[in-house]
Amino acid sequence: MTNRWRTLAKSLPDPDEQSDDYRRYADLALRHILDAVLVTDLDNNVVWVNSGFERMFGHRLDNIRGQAARGLLDGPDTDPSARDHVLRAIKGRETLTVDILHYTATGEQVWVDKTLTPIFDEAGTHTHHMSINRDITERRRMEEKTREVMANEEQRQHERKLLSQVSEWLYSAKSLDELLMVVQKSMHTLMPESEGQLYIYSNSRDTLDLKTAWGEGTAHEHIDAEDCWALRRGRAYAYGTRAIEFPCAHTETADTPYFCLPIIAHGETIGLMHVAFAAYDRAIMSRKMVETFLQQRWDLSLLCAEQISLAVANVQLRQELLDQSVRDPLTSLWNRRWFLDAAHKEINRAERQGSALSLISLDVDHFKAFNDHHGHDAGDIVLREVGALMREVFTPPLAPCRLGGEEFVVLCPGLGHDAAMDLADRFRVALSELDLAYGDGKLPRITASAGVTSFPDCGAHVEDMLKHADRALYRAKDRGRNCVVSALPEDRQIAAQ
Repeated sequence: MTNRWRTLAKSLPDPDEQSDDYRRYADLALRHILDAVLVTDLDNNVVWVNSGFERMFGHRLDNIRGQAARGLLDGPDTDPSARDHVLRAIKGRETLTVDILHYTATGEQVWVDKTLTPIFDEAGTHTHHMSINRDITERRRMEEKTREVMANEEQRQHERKLLSQVSEWLYSAKSLDELLMVVQKSMHTLMPESEGQLYIYSNSRDTLDLKTAWGEGTAHEHIDAEDCWALRRGRAYAYGTRAIEFPCAHTETADTPYFCLPIIAHGETIGLMHVAFAAYDRAIMSRKMVETFLQQRWDLSLLCAEQISLAVANVQLRQELLDQSVRDPLTSLWNRRWFLDAAHKEINRAERQGSALSLISLDVDHFKAFNDHHGHDAGDIVLREVGALMREVFTPPLAPCRLGGEEFVVLCPGLGHDAAMDLADRFRVALSELDLAYGDGKLPRITASAGVTSFPDCGAHVEDMLKHADRALYRAKDRGRNCVVSALPEDRQIAAQ
């Protein structure tokens, strides 16, 4: 113990008559204690440090004795408010305990639990300041780790809550368009730092078409299936985390990390979700930081892809069931059930908005005789070809339907009577020119007759319009078939024209 410290120790009152033992034990305690002890004078200059101080901070007493203690242990990340708190306690001769970040002589960080105490002599005169510093670096590291774990868990709980809400919306979607709207909004909310796209296979299965996108990135309208490693390998692919990896040909830059996640419905890959993180460019950020972030986002992205896959499968199944209930299985046209429901809606709309609405009733000429002579297989071919031609001629919003047998009807919202007559005749001509292959030969040419009616001249209800259209159709049959007849009286036909 230095002479200065011995002088300081002698100024302390003895607790009993064994003053020599007291000083000896005090000397041993201060020499061997692991805590760092610093004693300064009233000007806050270094007077004495113990060996624990030298071990903890790397400053030898001989090198710092007489130096200002202020700033000796501070560094760039030392909290200014904690430092000012210490200085105010010194100035006010207060006892203080505070956690503060200090730095060693070599620049390493050391978190300490600092206890600052003023020292008074026997006369009560304030003579020195003493600080005892306990290394709590490991404790702070554990606390920081705990806070990080808790923050991550809180983030995961937040993401799970959002994902639960997203799932509910996804499964509530009645159509693919609704589903795509939910996907776009949900992905932007779940991963705002991402930019991405959802692609669905085209009918040819060699390319994928863009269906929706989010974020600020540039999206390709179409990508080739062979350009994506995830689709080629048949599993999700993360780019930006492995020592050996190759970018997909459909990506813009090799420095942007991304995920490619196949969308699978009913065991079949139907699309791809591409999620990129341009803000985490590997050219400007450390690999460790990128890998840590991607690992956090990988699990969430997989869950999103899984939920979207299930939702797409759900929408497809719902659409298939709906089609089965409203589609004619032979011609793929709308059936009677769909027609009646749609016709009621269109009549109400036409009445409400004053818009045009027409109805075309079609019937294949001599179909029963044709069916009896050539067989039901040939008859099915005729009906399928009629249905295909109707879809080609009567495009949306026009709706061709098969009511049953060889009876067809076309719901024509927005189409006036004269235009409906012309369109029906164009279909009649196209049908009469149709070549139908059957086996090694060809079937005889077929024709159709049609009756056309319009709202409101032929009634304000579906049943009335159908009745007038059928009457016009029968008159077409009576006139020799293969013609189009209006259900309106001649004077009304002139008015309609």
